[in-house]
Amino acid sequence: MGGTDYKELIVEFKKGDYSRFSSFYDEIKNPVFYNIYSLTHDKDLSEELLQETFTKFLMNIKNVDESENIVGFLILISRNITLDYFKKHGRVRGFMEHEEVHHHDEQDIDKILLLDKISQILNEKELEIFTLHVLSELTFEEISKIKGKALGTILWSYNNSIKKLRKNLENV
Repeated sequence: MGGTDYKELIVEFKKGDYSRFSSFYDEIKNPVFYNIYSLTHDKDLSEELLQETFTKFLMNIKNVDESENIVGFLILISRNITLDYFKKHGRVRGFMEHEEVHHHDEQDIDKILLLDKISQILNEKELEIFTLHVLSELTFEEISKIKGKALGTILWSYNNSIKKLRKNLENV
């Protein structure tokens, strides 16, 4: 997903043509949502912050560099919005217990349940890197830029995450 070219769409959006925004949103929303969810562990809050992310993106579309990785850019916006939310409202993390199944398809539910399980094993930083790479399909270089960390640090954290997950799964 990280390699998809959205240059033409961004140019259209800058010109005020939003006729293809719905398909753009449908294609790109899941990696952004799962990144937010990896931080909040709250479906409703994640959906709210997802909407805020796309609103902020559109409000600042004139400043968006169309040659930039748009998925990575939106994930960076979503991360900042989520961190701002936590600063404003305190670091209260709600875990879903009785989520209404009819709002998601089966694959979305599986990913949310997987994230909940993985979040019990990995620390917050490891979980975010894991989510960005596995669910959002970003390269380690893209994650390095988003997180503002050295590529080696990102790779080390990801590899440690995989080791932790394997060790935990072996005990199941």
